[in-house]
Amino acid sequence: MARSIDRGFYESPEWRRCKAVYMESVNHLCERCLAKGLYTPARIVHHKVHLTRENMKDQALLYGFDNLEALCQACHNEEHGRVKQQRRWKFIDGELCTSDSPLDATQN
Repeated sequence: MARSIDRGFYESPEWRRCKAVYMESVNHLCERCLAKGLYTPARIVHHKVHLTRENMKDQALLYGFDNLEALCQACHNEEHGRVKQQRRWKFIDGELCTSDSPLDATQN
């Protein structure tokens, strides 16, 4: 799928600062995984309302935290219809375990 905006936006100092501050605000964890009790490092700050050439001047969409979401690679791939597995983590009986660990099977 081709990008509908200029890649230069994601390389701009303004976006890099915004991304860093946002990631810090969510402790660098994937928000979708965290909602499921999984502790997965976020790799991407995703725009909930996807950016287009038409809305690139809307500062609230570009930099507003209400439009941002920290995602791991797997959740970002899922958002865009691409599938790739990634290890996710959760606490089970006080221990940090991978979501595919044998302990996880006992929780169902």
